[in-house]
Parts: sequence; structure tokens; C-alpha cells
Amino acid sequence: MEDNTIFDDYAAWKKENHDLIYSLVNNKSKIIQRFSSVIAVVDYLYDYHLDNNLSEDEELIFSSGYDYIYDQFQLIETLLENNYNNDVKKMEKYGQTINLLLYINDFKLEIANSNLKGKEVNQLNDLNDKVYEYIEKNENAPDEYFQVLNDLTSSLFEKNDIEIQTIDQIFYEIAIEYDIYDENEYNIYNYFLNKEIEKRKNVS
Repeated sequence: MEDNTIFDDYAAWKKENHDLIYSLVNNKSKIIQRFSSVIAVVDYLYDYHLDNNLSEDEELIFSSGYDYIYDQFQLIETLLENNYNNDVKKMEKYGQTINLLLYINDFKLEIANSNLKGKEVNQLNDLNDKVYEYIEKNENAPDEYFQVLNDLTSSLFEKNDIEIQTIDQIFYEIAIEYDIYDENEYNIYNYFLNKEIEKRKNVS
């Protein structure tokens, strides 16, 4: 039997965070670009459940996606309040570095869940600290840091014979399976933004 509690929680969370979500969408935020496929799938399953019962697998996809979105927004809200004086446009200037931080957090979680150890784990923590330093200074971290992150994670996962897909990659594939958007869609992020903007027009 479908448990509606988590769906009610998601609806309440979206209502509570409406202003922030709207500001990010209205400013075509790059910060939410990386996980727009997760939001698209969770929203799709939420709408679908209103008239249908979800399977256990679909409920798991929904709850996993919602947990992820919740955590991402928690960090975004913390940075917005503590570092950018609740100014979304100011925060967006450093979207590249915030995205890097979010990616680092994703990999740190994967490493913790897989109980991996190695010098790369410490190096990843060091990279995390360096990125925070740039955020504290209201500067963007160097572009090369993305390659540093890629090299560290590739080395660690290859050593442990683990193939990792980030959650945004997983949910992109789920979105394709559900025909939420076509696999040949030129810009999935634009699709997501346009859909969100259209929703707000309908509400208003």
C-alpha cells in the first residue's frame, strides 16, 4: 500500500521553499542545473501518484530523489544565508564553485557508503576545504579543480574496481525511460526551466 506521508512532506517542502525555488528558476540558476533531472523525475512521480499507485520501485526512486533534492537545497540555503546575504544573484556569480562543492559532497557520500579508504579520500577532503576557502572569499575556484576532482575519484574507484554513476546521471536515465523528455533533447536544463516557468504561470 502506498505511503502518502512522503508525498505530503514533499508538497509541504516545495510550498515552504517556493520563494527560493522560484528565484533560482527565474535567474536560470546554474546551481540547480546539475540536478534538474532529479527534480524532473521526482515532480513527475509526485504528479503521477495523485491519480495512480506507484510501484515499490517507483516509491524508492521518489524517496531517494526527494532526499537528494532536500540535501542539495539545505546546503544551498546555508550558503545563501551565511555567505551571500540571501542574495540569489550574488550567489549565482559563484555557481561554478558551488556546483564543484556539491559534486565533492556527492562523491564523499559514495565513498562513505562504500567504506572506501586511500590517500585519495584525504585528498578529496583537502579539495573540499580549499573550495570552501574560495567560497568564504567570494571567489570562484580555478577551473582546474574540476579535473583534480575527476582524477581523484577516477583513481579511487578504479583501484577498488567500482563503477560509479552520479545521481544526476542515474536520474537522467530514469527520465528518459519515463519519456519525461526525449533522449535527443538539446538542452535538458532549458526543458526543466521552461516547465517550471509554465507551472508558475498556471498557478498565478
